[in-house]
Amino acid sequence: MDSNIDLSELDLPDKEKRILEAAIQISNEKGFSSATTSEIAKRAGVAEGTIFRYFKTKKDILHGVMLQAIKIVSNKVVIASLEKIFKNEEQKDLRTVLKDILMDRFNLVQKFFPMFRVVISEALFHKDIRDALFENIISKSSKTIMPFFNDLASKGQVRTDIDPMIMIRSMVGNFFVFIGQKMLFTDNFKLSDSEKEIDSMIAVIIDGISPQHSKNN
Repeated sequence: MDSNIDLSELDLPDKEKRILEAAIQISNEKGFSSATTSEIAKRAGVAEGTIFRYFKTKKDILHGVMLQAIKIVSNKVVIASLEKIFKNEEQKDLRTVLKDILMDRFNLVQKFFPMFRVVISEALFHKDIRDALFENIISKSSKTIMPFFNDLASKGQVRTDIDPMIMIRSMVGNFFVFIGQKMLFTDNFKLSDSEKEIDSMIAVIIDGISPQHSKNN
């Protein structure tokens, strides 16, 4: 988890923000499971009893951290890096742009993987986390990517007989299988091969699996 996440822009009571920020800092230093509510309270500058006015249990603090981190990280990291890539996409071909996007997403997942893994596991059981992921990451990412795909379609670089969202979901699905292999089965899938594998993934996305395409390239 990024210890530099700043919750000041969120509309939360000051003490709640301080508790969440303290929990983020301590989690970054030693892991949330090792943190105690007394440590969090001391770092936040509040009485330990104050924590339980805002959060019923220690796990509720983690839940609150995840919700706020999703909101902050989505805007400052996930969406901002996508916008930066698309800003210069006119000077690049489709393969290069797709590689920039997939390498950027891969680097982000590596950086935030401990938090990413916890968020995904908690999302299976908590609707508010699923809603936060959809609203702040999935929906915003789609809105950022769609103009790029529409521009490609207007230039004849992608098919127009398939809904762009289906294309995007297909790519995202392939990418998450790739991430799962790399991050969960590190003994079987080497990280050092990642860039080469992303190149191959892009070739499959653009050219398909028919051998006639490899003969033409």
